[in-house]
Amino acid sequence: MISKEYKAKYFTLPFRVLVKKYPELNSFLISEKPPKFDLGNPEVLSLLNRCLFKEVLQLDIDVPEGHLIPALGIRHVYCEIVNSITQSQDPIVEIGTGASAGLAMILAKKYKRKVIATEINENSVNSANKNIEANNLSEVITVLHSRGEIVENLLPKGNYSTLLCYPPIYDNDQTKLWKIRGWKGVESEMFGGTIDGMDFTMKLLDEALNSKKVKIQNITVLLMNEEQIKQISTRFQIEEKSKIFQINAGTRKRFVLWIQNY
Repeated sequence: MISKEYKAKYFTLPFRVLVKKYPELNSFLISEKPPKFDLGNPEVLSLLNRCLFKEVLQLDIDVPEGHLIPALGIRHVYCEIVNSITQSQDPIVEIGTGASAGLAMILAKKYKRKVIATEINENSVNSANKNIEANNLSEVITVLHSRGEIVENLLPKGNYSTLLCYPPIYDNDQTKLWKIRGWKGVESEMFGGTIDGMDFTMKLLDEALNSKKVKIQNITVLLMNEEQIKQISTRFQIEEKSKIFQINAGTRKRFVLWIQNY
C-alpha cells in the first residue's frame, strides 16, 4: 500500500522557464513550442540538469566527460522524503554518490543535514569532492572511497539516522536507453560497481539491516517498480516495519521503500 504520493514537477522547473533563464539551452531544442529536448542524449540531459541544480537549489555542479549529472526532480523528492522521516541529528548515509554528489549536496544545503557519502569510482570521488568544495559544503559532507565494500567495513562504527541509495537497476530507466545506444560512460554509475541490479540492492540491505557495528535507524532505497519491493519484502520479511512512497514524474513512477530499523 502506498503511504503517500509526490509529483516530481513541483521539485523542478518547466523547460519553458529554464530556456528563458539559460539561453545556451536553445541550441539543443528539438521543438520550441512547447520546448522539448532529446532526453535520450546524456550530454543534453547533463546540461539541463546542471542548469536545474543551479536555478532550483543554487548548487553548482560539474563532472568530467563521460560522467552523469543526474535528473533533479525525482532525486529532489527523494531528499524531501528522507528529510521528512529523519528525526535524529546523526549523519545521513548516501551509498553511491556519483561524480556529482547531487543527493548529498541537496540534503546538506537545503535540509541542513550532515552526510557521509560513498563512491566506488576514484574519478567520481575526486569530482564529488570538487563539487562539494565548490559549494562550500566540505564541513558537512564526507566522501568515502569504497573498494567494493558497501556498508560493512566501510562506514565508521556508530549511529546513523538514515541511509539512502538509488540502486543501479534498469527496468526501462534512462540508463537502459543509454546502454542500448552505446553509452560509453562510467560503468559504476550505471551498475553500482562490481555487482549488478538487485544483487547489489539485496547485499546493501542485508549489510544495513544486520551490521553489528553500524546502526542505521531508517533504511531507504529508490526503486523502479513494485515487483522489486515485493522481492525485497519476501527476502527480508519487512512488511510490518516498512512504508512505500510513490514519486510520479510524467509517465514514470518511482518508489521509495522505507524500512524502519529501530
